[in-house]
Amino acid sequence: MIQLTTPSRMLCCLLAVSGAIATAGLAVGKEKLVVGDAAPSFTDVSWVLSPQGTDVDMSDGKVHVVEFWATWCRPCKFSIPHLTRLQEEWGEERLQIIGVTDEEEDVVKPWVDRNIAQLGYSIVISQNRGPHKTWFKEAKLEGIPAAFIVGPRGRIQFIGNPNDERFTTTLTKVIKGRFDAAKSRKAQPLLENLRRHRERKNWRQYELTAHEVIAIAPKVFVNTHVDLIETQLVLMKDPTAAYATAKSFVDAKLDTDPEGVLILVDRITTDPDIPDADRRLDFALDAANKALERFEKPGEQARALKTIASVHFKSGDMDKAVKTARKAYRSAPAEVKDDYRTQWKAYKEHASS
Repeated sequence: MIQLTTPSRMLCCLLAVSGAIATAGLAVGKEKLVVGDAAPSFTDVSWVLSPQGTDVDMSDGKVHVVEFWATWCRPCKFSIPHLTRLQEEWGEERLQIIGVTDEEEDVVKPWVDRNIAQLGYSIVISQNRGPHKTWFKEAKLEGIPAAFIVGPRGRIQFIGNPNDERFTTTLTKVIKGRFDAAKSRKAQPLLENLRRHRERKNWRQYELTAHEVIAIAPKVFVNTHVDLIETQLVLMKDPTAAYATAKSFVDAKLDTDPEGVLILVDRITTDPDIPDADRRLDFALDAANKALERFEKPGEQARALKTIASVHFKSGDMDKAVKTARKAYRSAPAEVKDDYRTQWKAYKEHASS
């Protein structure tokens, strides 16, 4: 951490900010701006770079990232290519990233001009009662870089370092509709009851409570739904009920959440707790292929193909496993290509052994 004596310069390198990542619980009261709060208005700024335009509405249905940085901050520079890649990956229809500094324009403008090639998101200067006061100081932050993720309905979902892996993980979940701080808080008592019912093998109440949780937000609690199917299969030893639930799950989610279908297929295919006698790979393969048909983007298709390759591998069809893994690798985005290559290489080695 770099200590700075000038009041206008904050600590460069954000340490673990107390309460910054509030995915397990939200602060109570209004002493400071926290995860779960409505995002403040975004006013009193001067636009230096605006590739996505200058309209900012935190509840317009897209996800927003507001990142605080400075030209003199070395760790801030590490986040620039990462934020640019994220903006390009998700597109302006789903994501708007805005970098905010409180430096003077005669410092910021030349810096932006020199680095324009790597900046794929907006840059603004905070003025008067602008975001540095209404966001950064209200959250009682003390270091940069620092980023806020705001969900599509205008609620803060993350506060922390944009170079932290949790930032990217949370952003992905928020964009995909798989994280909502307020809904997670609402479900917390039910999740505690769910755990107790499972421990006590009170299966009737377990199933009822699981469906209560799922009803709060099906995408956010997709893993609760998959856990229910696994519990029916493994602990309740009722494969008939499990695959009836699984079929309903797939039928309901193919058009609305095909990625959720892949989550279920992954569990059926790879979960070591599921007895092989109850591992319906034919069901898993059919569901994964139907999910593949719903995806349009190459990255999404690669994800589905990787799952399909895994099902082929588990069923012992090495030729199809290798061919599908190779196809997945070729379709995969550059940033995850190594993981796909690892799968393809492992299957090739297994097939030739």
